Parts: sequence; C-alpha cells; structure tokens
Amino acid sequence: MKQVSDQSLAYALLRIALGINFFGHGFVRVVGGVSKFADGITKGFEESILPPDLVRPFALAIPYIEIVIGIFLILGLFSRWTYIVGALFMMMLTFGSAMKSDWTAVSMQLTYSIVYSALLFLRKYNQLSIDSRRAIGE
Repeated sequence: MKQVSDQSLAYALLRIALGINFFGHGFVRVVGGVSKFADGITKGFEESILPPDLVRPFALAIPYIEIVIGIFLILGLFSRWTYIVGALFMMMLTFGSAMKSDWTAVSMQLTYSIVYSALLFLRKYNQLSIDSRRAIGE
C-alpha cells in the first residue's frame, strides 16, 4: 500500500475542515429555519444601500449553497469548480458585508477566500479525494 505524503494528508485535512465548516453553517440554518435566517439577514441590511428585494432571495439561498459546497469539499468532488464557486461566493458575501461596513465579517471572509485560493493553488496534493480516484477534478 502506497503511503500518503504529508502534503496530501495536510491538504485533505484542510479541505475537509473547510467542508465541515461550510456544511455546518448551512445545516444549522436549514434546521433552524431558512426563512428565520433570511429575516435576520434582511433586517441586518436595513441600514445598507442594498435593497431588501435583493438581500432576501440571496439570504434564502445561502444555507443551501453552504451545504452543497460543504459536501463537495468533504468528499473532494469537483474540487476545482468547488474552490472557484466557493471563492466567488465569498466575494459576494464580502461585498455585502462591506456595504454595511461590517469590517469584522469582511476580515473573516477574506480568511475564507485565502483558504479557497490556497486549496486551488495546491490542488496537485488533492490525493485523498473522490476526484483523485476518478480523475474528475477539472
């Protein structure tokens, strides 16, 4: 049996940790009530320049986006596209947080963006994944 490199193991641990984080965010929001979550987000943007008719539909989609990204990250499935979609999702969240001057959230979202970029950049180490078993990471 071929030994897994430390780099591949570290990569898998980071990818799976990010996946658990995203899945957990989405899961608790769905269980707690997506509409309730969206109401809270919409209320939080009342003082921003973003219109509620734009904020609420996006807020309703957030938990489901998080769950799907989380599952794909955990499994290592469609990794390249998952990292790209995850990074784009973080850009949208960052834009929204900036529009309400929530710089703490912006900083945290930048951290997530860095992790997505690092995973994409180091994807050659994505050996412990469904993609590596099926060669479908593109």
